[in-house]
Amino acid sequence: MVDAAKPRIIIVGAGIFGLSTAYYLAEDGYNDITIFDQHAYDSDEGYKLNPGSTAASVDENKVFRASYGDELYYQRLAYEAREIWKEWNKELGAGKELFVESGMLRVQHSTYLDDLELQTLANMTKEGLRDTQYIVSDEEDVRRAEKNGWAHKLLKFPVPGTDGKETFEAVLDTTAGYVFPSKACAYIAGKLRKSGTQFVEGPEKGVFASLLVEGSDDSKRAIGIVTKDGKEHSADLVIMACGSATPMLVPEVSRVLEATAGSVITIRLPPREEAPELWDKYSSEITPVIIGHDPDPTGKTVGSRSIYSFPRTEDGLVKIGYRVTKYTNFVKLPGFEEPLSVPLRPEVDDTSLPITSIEGIKTYVSTFHPDLAALPIARTRLCFYTDSVDNSFLIDYLPGYSDTLFVCTGGSGHGAKFTPILGKHVRDVIQKKPKTELTHHWRWRPELPLGNGLEEGPAGPRTLDKQKRATPEDLKRAGW
Repeated sequence: MVDAAKPRIIIVGAGIFGLSTAYYLAEDGYNDITIFDQHAYDSDEGYKLNPGSTAASVDENKVFRASYGDELYYQRLAYEAREIWKEWNKELGAGKELFVESGMLRVQHSTYLDDLELQTLANMTKEGLRDTQYIVSDEEDVRRAEKNGWAHKLLKFPVPGTDGKETFEAVLDTTAGYVFPSKACAYIAGKLRKSGTQFVEGPEKGVFASLLVEGSDDSKRAIGIVTKDGKEHSADLVIMACGSATPMLVPEVSRVLEATAGSVITIRLPPREEAPELWDKYSSEITPVIIGHDPDPTGKTVGSRSIYSFPRTEDGLVKIGYRVTKYTNFVKLPGFEEPLSVPLRPEVDDTSLPITSIEGIKTYVSTFHPDLAALPIARTRLCFYTDSVDNSFLIDYLPGYSDTLFVCTGGSGHGAKFTPILGKHVRDVIQKKPKTELTHHWRWRPELPLGNGLEEGPAGPRTLDKQKRATPEDLKRAGW
């Protein structure tokens, strides 16, 4: 029975932001929720990674970390989420976990701790968590690691050009690891379906075409949406949780959000019986997540700690992600004065990786995983995220729609870890509870100066049309 006291809600987007929001609204008694998505996630494949999906939420694994420098509010949110990840693990049972506590090694740019790391350790100490962090070069930390069973993950990597005499400083975070976003989305969606939340999915009936709006520009209201099949769907509140497609669907946010692509390759290990030592080494019991960088062969480093690798999957795949350069894809769309960066469509557009990414990943592999350098690439992917001007999420009512249009996006490459708790705080914003430090950072904030690359626009150096793209032959010539 629908509760007339609760608003009818439409959520556009069945990814992490949309599902987590629906989960907590349903928990609070909202029982007229309909989620729309262009992908048929109710099919046999569900949220499994597939070539046709453009969603960043649909992925094999993503990093879980609570290391945020001086951004203590995100550190606390990560640990809040971590407790629920662990609860979900218990509920699902052994072998079905959604969160793997493999630990994460934060490799520095040089032989000392940089400012970001010092800020992170200071906040960990402030919160009483310093004992979960192990500095590779710290003798006391090494002794603690040996005592607590973490010493085998205190990996040391030679600085190129030093003949092995120097190693990169690193910090092992034993509270970190990785999560399975596709499985988590399927898990939440299953709970929502059982609780009565409606899903409308597919390439016609699930595709957002336009808002239904009534009233003038000075006093307008969103009263629902129109889908690609021409059907109208009414609602009291429309929540746009569309990931990297949000700027093209909600023009008002295109100034403060931008679709950008990270580069991902997946390396396949030989069959277990042929290389048991590699299967053992790259298991989550032995190998942590590694957050590294793009080291130059001369010993200098370029970029930030924006290349990362995971332990192998159950079927022997090792994923490596590259976010040193976040590529843009500008096109001219009807109704927009300026070109807009939009996600490429797998199996429709050219989604091959830039050569720059391949070269950066290859250098990373030769430094941190040299025994993978000669192994074949199983697949590549341009994974589109939604970057905000300051890397904080955008979760707020959109001005001008009388509190009937809500935006919930801006993951900026670090949203997946918050899946279990994000919707709780989104619900607080929807219900207009007093702003916290966290939700203050998520507010509608067009007053911020353009940054994080959004100031570059289509003339910037990161656009995909300016990149040389890697063909299969290029990969082979690169040793892959």
